[in-house]
Amino acid sequence: MNDLLNKRFSVAHFDSWNDDELYYNAIKNSSHQFKNELYDIYFGKIFKYNYEEKEIYDEQSKKHEVVYGNVMGVEASDKQVDNLFNVQNEFGVEISLTLNQLNIPVEIFYSRNNRVVGAFLDWLQNYYDRGLRSCTLANNHMMRAGFLQQRFPDMKWKNTVNQQVSTAQQVIDYMYLGFNVIQLDRSLNRNMDELKKIKEAVENYKSKNPGKPVKTCMLVMEDCMPSCPYKRAHDDLQIYYNKINYWDNLGALACGKWKNHFGSAIIPRVGTNCFWIHTHVFWEYSELVDIFKFSGRLNDQTPGSASPNRQFGWFAGNRAVQSFSTILENELEPIRSWILGCDNFARFKTDIAYIKDSLKDRILLNDKFSILENRLKNCKSQCYNCHLCEKTYGLQQFDSLIQI
Repeated sequence: MNDLLNKRFSVAHFDSWNDDELYYNAIKNSSHQFKNELYDIYFGKIFKYNYEEKEIYDEQSKKHEVVYGNVMGVEASDKQVDNLFNVQNEFGVEISLTLNQLNIPVEIFYSRNNRVVGAFLDWLQNYYDRGLRSCTLANNHMMRAGFLQQRFPDMKWKNTVNQQVSTAQQVIDYMYLGFNVIQLDRSLNRNMDELKKIKEAVENYKSKNPGKPVKTCMLVMEDCMPSCPYKRAHDDLQIYYNKINYWDNLGALACGKWKNHFGSAIIPRVGTNCFWIHTHVFWEYSELVDIFKFSGRLNDQTPGSASPNRQFGWFAGNRAVQSFSTILENELEPIRSWILGCDNFARFKTDIAYIKDSLKDRILLNDKFSILENRLKNCKSQCYNCHLCEKTYGLQQFDSLIQI
């Protein structure tokens, strides 16, 4: 089973943490099996360039700063980046730069003598020279032009989940754009029919293009409303994370409202997280998707005095295990109860027999939740004429989260 989970999870670097050493130490302290299960660790960094030429859309010559980065609005510190390269070099866990901004500055494409894009490529070259071999880039024109592949021949390119690649045809299109890791839209977490078509399409592509390895990646843990009508505006505003507080302002009209309404017991239709209760359901998804991605770059957990002893693992209440393999091998169900995290294991129950016994009365193991688990695999998030989530959780039915 360990081999089946090898290089399976893409996890976030906690870019918003102020402690430059904590993440490195936590990875270092983690079990060998946990490290083996990591496909990569992704982090954000922002390209900045002082552009002083006449702008393409303005006759006035003026100086301004071009900023191009990621929609989370945070980035790893330079010291954290140093430590991420140490993680890659010492433990063999690949790191991946994230540049998923959809709102691309016009100067990236149009500047005198292509100065801005040239500076961007030089900036990226610095990371490549240090050993970076994986990058998320939400710039399809740049990908199709081909100069990225020429200059960085060993780089693996990921599209961003925010581009909403949700059909087999789109997956094929993005592979021909030059992407090696196709990050799938969140909607596919609830559309196993289309996942099967995508699996077939990818295998067909591989047979036609030997020597061009591609993988699929699914974001399995992020509490975003299915097809959220606020999502694009949220992403464009979140870029200014250090200047504005989206959550206390516009966010109060969106996910802040329904998360407050439902409290900590968020029902599945509020988000698009994979609803895994039983081990066999996890394996169903793993047969269709290569990599499972977990969000968390905005994780704001305070390190605390015990941070040198922290390590990464999986936590369920007062219980902890050091690898996902441990959960599956011992069928520590419900799978949904386990959360990827970083903490001091000395504070948790780690005895497998105790954990297994303490989980057996979890409400999620009731038959009605198994029925819901099966429905959610292929419900396609058409909640208005289903309402099984509300029925299962004993809540009043509603057609849209916007009603809340």
